[in-house]
Amino acid sequence: MDWLYPPRCCNCDRRGFVLCDECIMEIDPLRGTLCQKCGYPIDGKSRLCEDCSQHTPPYTQMRSWAVHSGPIQKAIHALKYKRNLAMGKILAQPLVDLVIKSKWQIDLVVPVPLSSSRLRTRGYNQAALITSYLAASLDVQHSANCVKRVRDTSTQIEMDVNKRFTNLLDAFYANPATLKKKNILIIDDVITTGATMQNCAKALLEAGAENIYCLSVARAILRHTKHHQGFASNSVLQSL
Repeated sequence: MDWLYPPRCCNCDRRGFVLCDECIMEIDPLRGTLCQKCGYPIDGKSRLCEDCSQHTPPYTQMRSWAVHSGPIQKAIHALKYKRNLAMGKILAQPLVDLVIKSKWQIDLVVPVPLSSSRLRTRGYNQAALITSYLAASLDVQHSANCVKRVRDTSTQIEMDVNKRFTNLLDAFYANPATLKKKNILIIDDVITTGATMQNCAKALLEAGAENIYCLSVARAILRHTKHHQGFASNSVLQSL
């Protein structure tokens, strides 16, 4: 049906492309020195960001492909809210290269689960779409069912770091039968504070997983907050 209803670039509206080559060139990949744990940009003098040096996150390593701005922000929005499902395959492609470059040994790829109410409203999980394409390219098993969101959580767009962590406490459950001693890769579209990934990783480790790796298409760069990577206060962290 593309000849009848040709796709349009989600960023510039150019005909014939879901995301055109010119707009892809405008995407800002995460470059330079990154925290070896959480993948947040840091100065070249350190191995870890301030947050990771003070509070070790539960996952083994976390990475993202690009800064959450410009064309990549519009591409993710098109996938999530405009049913541009073809975007899932496009956004999975750079993640394949990241996994290979990182030399992670992965047994299973899982998406961050949506709440049941959000899944009913949207009709699909955008992270699961990206996961399926990524796993197929890597020839690795994937599952959208071994991690579940066991309670609905409030939207986190306007929440600060501590509220995000509190909002997600005990929100996820992982099935031990499928995870024992496995290295798990969690996929999401955007990492903002890292609260979602940390709570998913916690559930997977409690279910017996060996190592947890976290990967997203985009990363929000929070330039005006001290806790840029997303760690909560000590009182909240103690409950994790």
